[in-house]
Order: sequence, then structure tokens, then C-alpha cells
Amino acid sequence: MSEYLILMRLNPGKIMDTLGDLRKISNKPVSGVDLCYTMNIFGAWDVGVWINAEDSTQALEFVQKKVKEISGVTEVYTVPTFPHGNKALETGEDEKKSQKAAKSAPVEV
Repeated sequence: MSEYLILMRLNPGKIMDTLGDLRKISNKPVSGVDLCYTMNIFGAWDVGVWINAEDSTQALEFVQKKVKEISGVTEVYTVPTFPHGNKALETGEDEKKSQKAAKSAPVEV
């Protein structure tokens, strides 16, 4: 399944009602789509929704039939994404700590 991030701008006068309607969407809103979660965003966009979809047609069906029909949604931007895997990426600082720990470990003779 592919992952999609759906960004939305909301009508400022209807934010609370629109958020309530978004939270009422079922976990399986259309065939082949799983709703992972919704989130508030601060900045250029107001809300984000993560979904898994079997293909882009089903993702677009969800956006057209469910998201765009919600009163108060003024703009929608859908971003296809892909996972990086379950392992968190190490930063340069993490690598230095790992190397330092390896150097200070006792060596058996």
C-alpha cells in the first residue's frame, strides 16, 4: 500500500465544525483506503490526514468523495509519500556517541 499525506486549508469561520467532521471519518472511508490519522498543522496548511491506499485511484476517490465534500475545506493538496523503513536515521551526533562508546568498551585479551 502507498502512503499519502493530504494537506487541507480550512475556512477560518468553520474550523471547529470541519475538524469535528474530519474526526468522524471512518478508518476505512472508501474501498482500498485506510485512514491512519488526522493532525492539526500550524502554518500554511491547517490539517493533515495520513492514509494508506492500494493505488492512486483509490486515494483520489477518497479525496474527491470524502475530503472535498466536507463543509469548510477550502483547499486540498495530496502528496504521495513513501516510508523510509522502521529504523530511525542516525544523526552525526548519534554516530559520534556510538563510536565513542565502542572505543571506551573494555577489550578482552
